[in-house]
Amino acid sequence: MAGVRIEKPRVFQSAKDMVLSLGVLLLAMFLVVGFTGLCSVKPGGPDQSGPVHEVDVDNILHMDAQALNFPIRIVTMPDGWVPNSQRRTQVAKQTSVLTGWVIDGDKYISLTQTPADLKDAMHPDDDYRDEVRIENIGGKQWHVLEGDDVRPLWVADNGDVRFILKGMATDDLMRTAAEHTVEAQPVEKAHS
Repeated sequence: MAGVRIEKPRVFQSAKDMVLSLGVLLLAMFLVVGFTGLCSVKPGGPDQSGPVHEVDVDNILHMDAQALNFPIRIVTMPDGWVPNSQRRTQVAKQTSVLTGWVIDGDKYISLTQTPADLKDAMHPDDDYRDEVRIENIGGKQWHVLEGDDVRPLWVADNGDVRFILKGMATDDLMRTAAEHTVEAQPVEKAHS
């Protein structure tokens, strides 16, 4: 007995059929994803002038001040500086706190407060920077470090803590950040 050859339906015999099948599959996918609302399309690219999401820096730093073993300051920056990030980070395996501000929608400065020593604070990441100058601001020496394709650092030793300013901003804005940082007083720890 010879085998019976079963022919595929004619609809599955050409490249046009594959394209048609993919089209139906994509349409079904767009319908399912579209109804969830988890996807959006914005022709023309991202809007660079959208609102900056502000974080509650004061409350987070108050909690960090109670939990960490070094003095933490809540730095009040000028109007127009929007605090948009606050987190714990590591500098030389020391838990530190980082606060970031967006300035005028297109500039950014972060302040890291760390118990790490000055040498480690001057090299908080793997990027190479050279010390290019020292600026005296607020009675503190700020070591300014710059390198190729990296954000500049301004680092100061406050005795009880080191300050690291890192930013995509002008030197004048970095000086302003340094002044306000030095003026800030440590958060008092709650007595238990």
